[in-house]
Amino acid sequence: MERIREAQEHLKNEFEIYNNAASKKLPPIAINDVASLEVMLECVTRRESLGQTKKLGLPPSTKLKAAIADTLLLLDNFDIKISKDKGAAESK
Repeated sequence: MERIREAQEHLKNEFEIYNNAASKKLPPIAINDVASLEVMLECVTRRESLGQTKKLGLPPSTKLKAAIADTLLLLDNFDIKISKDKGAAESK
């Protein structure tokens, strides 16, 4: 459970950084609601795509998207960090 709390805190920080830099703010985030996080990830991805197409000055969203994805995986009982560590250990 500690890992989920860490990921959610990281997500809150990245969300705040993104929202402070964005001219159009994102709606409030519900860090325990999978459906809400999926919608937020889709929204950020669409903004990024539109921003690249229209050359808008949107803030970078890579860290925010990674934080959302990490939290979603943890809420689904999958820890990507543990999986990466196991993969690294097996490849040695």
